[in-house]
Amino acid sequence: MDYRKIRNDIVKGLRIFLGVDIVPTDDIGKKPKYPYVSYKFTTLKIPQGSHNIYKDIVPSSNDKFEYDIEHIRTEQPKMVISISAYSTDDVESYQLALNIESWFKFHGYEFLKENGIVVVDTSNIQDRTIQIVDDYEKRQGLDVTIRVMDIQKFTTETIEETEINKEVIQ
Repeated sequence: MDYRKIRNDIVKGLRIFLGVDIVPTDDIGKKPKYPYVSYKFTTLKIPQGSHNIYKDIVPSSNDKFEYDIEHIRTEQPKMVISISAYSTDDVESYQLALNIESWFKFHGYEFLKENGIVVVDTSNIQDRTIQIVDDYEKRQGLDVTIRVMDIQKFTTETIEETEINKEVIQ
């Protein structure tokens, strides 16, 4: 599973659709100008029951052998992302949160699918507003559950011949 690619694909798609900065929630850098969106993967991997293990014959990387065996394990775990819209205006933060939900449920469907990401569920949009000194930072947010493909592989060389009790067997 390539976390960096999954994260980058989601951030890229959201940024293009929303037209605002998308930053990690726990980023200690300078905040972007309002409005903006933050994200945090709150659950990185939720296994979904069974997995598949199979073998495939592949061309050998060793010139002495014709084929090797590739061992492949696949599963489709879920991930949960918490996404928040930030603004100094209630209506702007509400609309941005609605647009985020719309992208995950509809507008971003094909983009996500092409990148191996499927939206399983979105939570209700919730008020996440906080007070900062004498003012309020308007925040609306939702959690998005996605499913991705996790593929793990390794290759072993085939045994072309072996010696048992000093007799070569092919």
